[in-house]
Amino acid sequence: MHVQALRLRHFRNIESLDLTPHPRFNIFWGQNGQGKTNLLEAIYLLSAVKSFRPQTNAALIQHGHAEAELEALVERGGSERLVKLQVHQRGKKVLLNNNPVRNLSDFFGTVNVVMFGPEDIQILKGGPAERRRFMDRAIFNAHPAFALETQHYEEVLKQRNALLKTPRPDAALLSIYDEQLIQYGTDIIMRRLDFIENFRPVMVATFRQIFDPEFEADIHYSTPWHNGDLNNEDDESVSDLPMERVEIEKCLEGAIASFKGVERERGYTMVGPHRDDLLSFLNGHSVRTFASQGQHRAFVLAMKIAEIRYLEERYRFAPILLLDDVSSELDRERNRYLFDFLRGRPDGQVFITTTHRDYILLDDDVQAFNVSEGNII
Repeated sequence: MHVQALRLRHFRNIESLDLTPHPRFNIFWGQNGQGKTNLLEAIYLLSAVKSFRPQTNAALIQHGHAEAELEALVERGGSERLVKLQVHQRGKKVLLNNNPVRNLSDFFGTVNVVMFGPEDIQILKGGPAERRRFMDRAIFNAHPAFALETQHYEEVLKQRNALLKTPRPDAALLSIYDEQLIQYGTDIIMRRLDFIENFRPVMVATFRQIFDPEFEADIHYSTPWHNGDLNNEDDESVSDLPMERVEIEKCLEGAIASFKGVERERGYTMVGPHRDDLLSFLNGHSVRTFASQGQHRAFVLAMKIAEIRYLEERYRFAPILLLDDVSSELDRERNRYLFDFLRGRPDGQVFITTTHRDYILLDDDVQAFNVSEGNII
C-alpha cells in the first residue's frame, strides 16, 4: 500500500499543495512550526477520518476559508482508489472514487497507517488513557469495524454518566444503559484481549533484538474494576479476566452491581474498558516504576515496531508508516536500530518529519522535501 499522490487545499497552514511521494521513504524537513506534522496529519485523517491530535474541525481549516479538502490516490494490491475528505466546521464528508461514503464502516480499512510521534515515547510514563489509545489504534488498523464499536460504547457511557449526575437517576433507564454498557464493553474487551494475545509474543521477540537479551519484556491487560480497586490508577496487578464472552459479560455485570452505589455518589461510571490499562514489565518489574529512561524508550520502540510486524505478519500487508520527529527523541543506538528495521522491510511507504536531515539514516530509495510556511520548497 502506498500514496501515489497527495493534494491538500486550505488545510491548516497549507494553502495549496500537490505532492507526488516516493513509494518508499519520504522526508519532510524544516524548522518547527512550518507544517511538517500537518502533512502527516492529512494522511492520517484520510485513513481514520479523525486526527491523532485532539482538534476541532475548525482548527483543521485554514484561517479565512470555509472548508478544507484532502485528497489522495492510494494503491493497494494492484488497484487504485481515490480518497477525499472535505472538512467543514460542522462535520466531515468522505468520498471514495468520487462517491459519497454513507457508512464509515465501509470506508475504514481503505488506507492503513501506523503513527509514531514524540508523545508515544511517553506512553508508559503517562496515564492509562494513552496506553488504551495505543491498543485501540492498533486494533483499528487490523479491524476497521472497531471504530464504530468504540463509538457505540462512548455514546452509552456519555448517556449513563449524565444520568448518574442527576439527583435521582431513573432505575429503569439506568438498567437499560447497564445492559448496553455490558454488551458494547464486552466487544471492546474481547478485541483488546485478542490483540494482546497475538501481539505479545511479537513484542517480546522484538524487544530481545533491540535491547540486551537478558532483559525479559512482557505486557498484560489490566482491568482494575475486576480486581475490585476503582480508586488507584497506579495499580499494576495483572487481571485474570477470562477470554470467553459470556464470562466477561458476567464479570462486568457483577462489578456494575457491586459499585453502583459508589457510582451514584460520584456521578460517573467506574466500571468498564474505559478504565482499563496496558501494563509493561522488564524481568517482572514494572517499566513505569523501575525502568531507566533508555529502557523506557527501547520498550516503546519495540512496541511500535512490533505493531508493524504484527500487522504485516497477520494481515499480509505493509501499512503506511508516519514518523513525526521521533529521531530527535531516541538515542543514537535506538535511532540506528529503527532505520535498520525500516531499510530491512521489503515493502512499505514511510513519511518522516525532522528538523535535521542528519537524524534520518536513509540514503537510498528516499526523497526529501523542505517544508517552509506550509509550502514545499
